Amino acid sequence: MGRLILLIWPIALIDALVGRSILTTIGGAVLAVYLVASLATARPANRILALMILAAATGVAMVDGRLAAIPEAFSQTLVLAAFVPSAHLLRSVAESDQRVRRFRDLLADADPGSRPAWLLVGSNLLGSVLTVGAVAVLSPVFADKSQPSLRRNDAVSVVAGTALALTWSPFFVAMAVVSSFLPNVPLWAAILMGLGLSALGLAITLVLLRTPKPLRTAARAAAALRGFVPLIATAGLAVVLLRLSGDLSTLAAACVTMPPLCALLVVTRAQTVRDGARQIPDVLRYTAQRIRNIGAEVGILALAFMLGLVVRSSPAVSDAVAASGLAHLPGLLILFIVPLGMIGAGMLSVHPIVSASLMLAVFSGQNTGVSDLALMGATLVGWSASAMLSFSGLLLMVTMSLGEVPRSQLIFGRNILVALIFATLGALVLALLNRTIA
Repeated sequence: MGRLILLIWPIALIDALVGRSILTTIGGAVLAVYLVASLATARPANRILALMILAAATGVAMVDGRLAAIPEAFSQTLVLAAFVPSAHLLRSVAESDQRVRRFRDLLADADPGSRPAWLLVGSNLLGSVLTVGAVAVLSPVFADKSQPSLRRNDAVSVVAGTALALTWSPFFVAMAVVSSFLPNVPLWAAILMGLGLSALGLAITLVLLRTPKPLRTAARAAAALRGFVPLIATAGLAVVLLRLSGDLSTLAAACVTMPPLCALLVVTRAQTVRDGARQIPDVLRYTAQRIRNIGAEVGILALAFMLGLVVRSSPAVSDAVAASGLAHLPGLLILFIVPLGMIGAGMLSVHPIVSASLMLAVFSGQNTGVSDLALMGATLVGWSASAMLSFSGLLLMVTMSLGEVPRSQLIFGRNILVALIFATLGALVLALLNRTIA
């Protein structure tokens, strides 16, 4: 089914640039065919999840008397068909980059006590542009299978580092979804706030790791990837500028940014422009092979995104929220409810995109006394924390598969403490921020 994604990819990229057009209809139709075909061969758990999401969206639309909202919302998910292949392209380029190889070589020489901290910081930096591709880049240097406890520690650290990157990175779907619910928050403000929250989460994790000289170790790990920092900054700035200068959504801006970023990575690592040009066919061939192996995950992500769009525009949901009295809860309590509620939902296999959409549908646009920026931060903290623990989350699925570590060992351990402490302290920090800007 990945071949259909290869067909949709250029259509979705052009559609992201030119806006809604006939390409939206064509691409949406092909995406629907892909969804049906991929679910026919998907695991039963994925089929059930997809049907539950579709049933929820259809139920909300039926209550509103707007069944036509379903295909309309689904067509708006076409941008995901550009995002996922573009992310695979970026991952293909980065995996063979000398800067990544150098980091892995230094990690191999690090003492066992500092390895988790190196992996935490490395996955956080790489994950900011590679998203879950950071797991694929770092999993080859996990401890040997003959040392299961060390291997588990390595995998758990990479999960935490990657999840903490999504609090600020525009290359994660999280920022795109939250921004679509809270369009009045400038992307630059969201990124700055998210960087602070990510630093808080990293500090919490380093303390729990009990790493000797944690700040020094973290600094050494970051220094080993210093060649990537200018590229990360350039990519983030490009997304912000595209978001400010046009009608592109955050996700569309990230999609448009990734192919030029890949070209920049190839050029900067090659000795000459000609050498860089010679590498491009191999990168494209490797990326195409990966995309052909994509299963139902793009379709499930599109359905979850569609549910969020339907819920956000639902009069019935708005009326139910108004009648529930949730808008009258104290602001501090709301800032705790959002991340902790998302953690609980994640443990029950609810995908973060669904729980985030529901939380934002309930609390955004209400006179709660919580600013949009603080609510965005609470949702991103919740998304990050639930990504560490969600049974249905892509991050855990990829880590379980590539790291060959049982999912239960990834969930029931240190990251439960990280998630709960991060949600609690994050809510307190956001309450201070909310009070400052109120």
